[in-house]
Amino acid sequence: MISCSEMKEMDRYAIEEIGIPSIVLMENAALKVVKNISPISEKIVLVCGVGNNGGDGLAVARHLYLSGRDVAVFILGNLERRTKDFGINLSILKNLGVEIKEIAEGNMLEDLRKSIQGSDLIIDAIFGIGISRDVTGLYRKAIEIINNSYKPVLAVDIPSGLNGDTGEPMGIAVKARWTVTFHRMKKGLADAKVYTGEVIVEDIGIPDYHE
Repeated sequence: MISCSEMKEMDRYAIEEIGIPSIVLMENAALKVVKNISPISEKIVLVCGVGNNGGDGLAVARHLYLSGRDVAVFILGNLERRTKDFGINLSILKNLGVEIKEIAEGNMLEDLRKSIQGSDLIIDAIFGIGISRDVTGLYRKAIEIINNSYKPVLAVDIPSGLNGDTGEPMGIAVKARWTVTFHRMKKGLADAKVYTGEVIVEDIGIPDYHE
């Protein structure tokens, strides 16, 4: 098991020292998530933040859309703060004609609630392991909608809102049925089954770190 800071260093090593483009790691991560989605899940709602965890979610949405699934994509957060790789995947989805809804105000949460009610599966890609403060505002309300729906949830890397080192919710956290985490098991996932559900560790092509 590794800490979040160790995981970030492994990411940095792979990208900056080995030279693996970050968008390649994102694509690998998305493919491993898709591999773990049941073929019987036809209607899938993806809830994405604007960081790289959200970028993973957008790449997952693309693969699901291209395989003929019914996908609904919701984005939480200020798009001006999006990461580069998130922006690349967002542009691809838009070019494909996938409908994307940006949740900027509270009244837009009703669209999310309705979409979830008719879904088979929710993909949680709001926050990754980098969360450092309690979840508030629209993010908290969106997680409440997800948890109160009692629909099956697959979390990308870590349930949004969960502290990756302690396994404690940062005010609130998504309660997932499955968590597909990348490269190594994170310390905070080990004893937080009420939030993580089944944890699946997937290799995404990050080499072993050598100092």
